[in-house]
Amino acid sequence: MCSHLRSQYQGAVLIVAGDFPLIQQSSVSALLGLYDREHPACILGSAHKKDPSDLGRIVRNVNGNFAAIVEERDANDQQCLITEVNMSTYVSDSLHLRSALEQLSNNDTQGEYYITDCPGILKEQGQDIRVLDVLQPCEALSINMFEELRIVEAKMRRMGYRGLNDRAEIGERDLPRISLHPSNTRTKARA
Repeated sequence: MCSHLRSQYQGAVLIVAGDFPLIQQSSVSALLGLYDREHPACILGSAHKKDPSDLGRIVRNVNGNFAAIVEERDANDQQCLITEVNMSTYVSDSLHLRSALEQLSNNDTQGEYYITDCPGILKEQGQDIRVLDVLQPCEALSINMFEELRIVEAKMRRMGYRGLNDRAEIGERDLPRISLHPSNTRTKARA
């Protein structure tokens, strides 16, 4: 994971999820501002969702500080009622992030590594982990299916994003089909 680059850089690292395209400058500025003022090891940007289904819940201790990220499949009934969710938006100190990444393991049912484990690893080390409830509802819109693409495109129009014209919304038939067959590696448009 780019270890030669990670070892050279010192400072704040912004991590965002690629399937949440409406990240707002004001949210990033708030996260970076907190990092610049107080230098915690990691800051999680969170949001509240009326329907937090399929998202990791932010669990806080009795003082309101970060306790854990609990994925829905692992959440108990009380944790499922939490509406504050992890949106995979983080600012972390590069040295602490590097340490946490080196400790990640893939000992789960999927055999995958999860960056969402890093705040918990850092908390176990006694590091300062913060949660900043700063993300706006639009930042919780993700694109993983065609219907979600339509929803995000409509929201972008309402928000006045430039570059969106008045054409019809994108449909599944409008997207190019890529053939990976060795004899034909050119893009084929659907009829």
